[in-house]
Amino acid sequence: MIELLFAGFATILDPNNFLFLVLGVSAGLILGAIPGLTATMAIALIIPLTYYMTPVQAFTMIMGAFNGGTFGGSISAILIGTPGTPAAAATVSDGFKLALQGKAGKAVKMALAASVSGCLFSCVVLILVAEPIARYALKFGPPEYTVLMVFSLTIIGSASGDSILKGMIGGIFGLLFGVVGLDLFLSVPRFTFGVNYLSSGINLIVMLIGALAFSEILVQLESVARGKTSGHLPPPAEKNDSILLFKEYKESFRTIVRSAFLGCGIGALPGLGPTLAAYVGYDMAKRNSKTPEKFGTGCLEGVAAAETANNAVCGANLIPLLALGVPGDAVAAIMIGAFMIQGLTPGPLIFREAPDVVAGLYAGLILSNFLLVIVTFVFIRGFTKLGQLPTTVIFPAVIAFCFIGVYGMGQNSTDLWIMLFFAAIGYVMVKFGYSPSTMMIGFILSPLFEENFRQSLIISKNSYTVFFSSYICIFFWAITAYSLFTILRARFRRLAALRALEEAEENAAAG
Repeated sequence: MIELLFAGFATILDPNNFLFLVLGVSAGLILGAIPGLTATMAIALIIPLTYYMTPVQAFTMIMGAFNGGTFGGSISAILIGTPGTPAAAATVSDGFKLALQGKAGKAVKMALAASVSGCLFSCVVLILVAEPIARYALKFGPPEYTVLMVFSLTIIGSASGDSILKGMIGGIFGLLFGVVGLDLFLSVPRFTFGVNYLSSGINLIVMLIGALAFSEILVQLESVARGKTSGHLPPPAEKNDSILLFKEYKESFRTIVRSAFLGCGIGALPGLGPTLAAYVGYDMAKRNSKTPEKFGTGCLEGVAAAETANNAVCGANLIPLLALGVPGDAVAAIMIGAFMIQGLTPGPLIFREAPDVVAGLYAGLILSNFLLVIVTFVFIRGFTKLGQLPTTVIFPAVIAFCFIGVYGMGQNSTDLWIMLFFAAIGYVMVKFGYSPSTMMIGFILSPLFEENFRQSLIISKNSYTVFFSSYICIFFWAITAYSLFTILRARFRRLAALRALEEAEENAAAG
């Protein structure tokens, strides 16, 4: 395999092939940075072009666009508080706060370093243990996925801010919005209120742009109008504010390694994807941090956690695709089409039928990380300058991108109204101390949870013991219980510290 991999590098570095990698990374980075135009869309636009390419050129360009697009979403998330892709939603919390402190350059560079670290780690995992991990992932049936979703719902506890109750309410709203559309098993419309367009459900990107991006614009507009904040991102207060120091990367290294493992694990399981990986990585970093109170206020470790986890999915989601022919997410499903265009069928036999193509795909994904660094540094100064434009320029531009991105996906004006609806909900949630992120987490998990929960009950003839029928289920119940314990313990410790502080202030005032 090592010889094939070196041959793959030699093939990719050929000028005729390397150009396609450059184009793929650049296209993915730019489209990923524009809200609504995701890495998936970049790949979908590339697919028709692959009819005229060799297999190596086609997959090189696709993997470059996937890697570049996954990272690209973090640029707009940091600079304008609007995630370019769903996978960058968790980056907004700390990335945009850092930009408001004049540290936009530092935040983008940390996101880049973490993204490259996560993707390279997943590449190593993909090359070394693709088949064993994929076969282990096949042991996950509906009961195992259901319990995994229950564990994932505990993320809401950490994302809820100061009130677990408010976090639960936000998560329940997300779960309810997730069941809008046709019943998964009976194909009966639910909660559509007579609107036929809602029969296909609420689009994740439309909801995300409305609840996280457009609502943030409304909050910022209000804040600027009242004179609470400046009308544009402040410039760096000192030189180091635009530079990522090695010490800062080293301080986040443990978090990066943890998130890389989490991203690989989630990426190897079909159907989960980079958005969930980012939230899980961010949540685990916050729980294991010595200073969890800094998360959400402009913490580099938070940016590193989210970006490492979502980019670690890039290589890992190819594990079930290449080893078993099972697509891990929408990108992998599109790639099946690219394989078929080239007359190839993904699965165990591809390692024997087209080892040169597999080696080229591996090499292209690895090289795309180094190319991503170069391309980002070419564009980073321009991106940062754009973020420092006054609100009279940047807010109308962001609003325009939101409308164009949402309308461009389905060419349907109903999506625009849905976006505005969730923008209003997100704005109200922020004003009353609720976190829109909790609603997004519930919405992302809702269809996965419902489908696997109902399948489990059908298999077991409505016996709930099926959720304790395997060691995998028991393992996830155990870590769910531990997760809830750590959340509650952190809450009680915070309350105790606040009470002690209040008593100290009262005693000082009395004295």
